[in-house]
Amino acid sequence: MTGAVIELRAGLGRLLLAAAGRPVAFDAIDHDIEIARLRRRDDGTWSELFAREMPAIYRYALARLGDAGDAEDAASQVFEEAWKSAPSLEDQGLPARAWLFGIARNVVNRRRTLLFRKPPALRLELFDAPHEEWRLSPELADLGAAVRTLPAKHAEVVALRFIHGLSLEETAAVLKTSVDGVKGRQARALSRLRELLDVRMPTAVVARGR
Repeated sequence: MTGAVIELRAGLGRLLLAAAGRPVAFDAIDHDIEIARLRRRDDGTWSELFAREMPAIYRYALARLGDAGDAEDAASQVFEEAWKSAPSLEDQGLPARAWLFGIARNVVNRRRTLLFRKPPALRLELFDAPHEEWRLSPELADLGAAVRTLPAKHAEVVALRFIHGLSLEETAAVLKTSVDGVKGRQARALSRLRELLDVRMPTAVVARGR
């Protein structure tokens, strides 16, 4: 869990840069897994997919559910459902992780909270821990709080794009919308975050991104 929380914190750092209007670089990811082999349930291909994408799916579930055990169960369920639906997988010219994140979104959304609401895009309780490496800086804590005030559709877009590192095309596939729709939500979300950060964060912090 420690590594997952640290990765999520790094994702918040990317979102902070984007909200401040600065360019954001993502690590290059090799997506050479063949959709046809996944459809055939080729053992080697599925093993490679699991090894490559399970950490990201777990981080996504952890970010939204806030509990390591629940996140592990949800991530396992994602791959179970993916295996069952593999024969109907269509090649849309996107990496397989877009398909997995779409399943993960559905799995997490079905896990209602005690208040019978969908889990939020990001649970800040994850970072409220005794481990120093888990804790958020004041700037990132304010950013996380600001994300929680966004409309759910906007928060989900910036979480998928910057915290979890999905491309515009992958995010559109996960949310079942168009790339232009993702761009619009992202622009509105970043604009609102920029307004909130101007209020909540020290001027010098925001000024670095201008």
